[in-house]
Amino acid sequence: MPLDTTTRILAPFLDRLTVEELDAIPYGIIQLDPTGAVLSYNRTEREQAGSIPRPLGQDFFQDVCPGARIPAFFDRFQDGVRDEKLDETFSFTFTCAPSPRRVLVRMYYSVRSKSVWVFVAKPDGSPLTAPAVAA
Repeated sequence: MPLDTTTRILAPFLDRLTVEELDAIPYGIIQLDPTGAVLSYNRTEREQAGSIPRPLGQDFFQDVCPGARIPAFFDRFQDGVRDEKLDETFSFTFTCAPSPRRVLVRMYYSVRSKSVWVFVAKPDGSPLTAPAVAA
């Protein structure tokens, strides 16, 4: 299922998903508070970013991925927080992993939790990993 469809299905439920449920999603998922502190960071994104420890509470734009503190990413984030409205998809190159990786990013502002969800997919919108299979 492509990124756009996946995020539209998940958006109403994002704030209610457990860590285990977020970890089962084959897209990178990061939840940021209005200041940029990491609230959630799923297993798929950790593995794609070089198996870093879950950076909960850290400033995403300073400590986790300073390369995202550029207008193409950071300004969208700030505008979405200010306007309490954000639903954008764009191509981006993360330079915070061991090697740069070109991805498709979907940023979504949750009015319910007053946070920004960041979905990360392959450049064509497909999952970063194979979907988890239910036992």
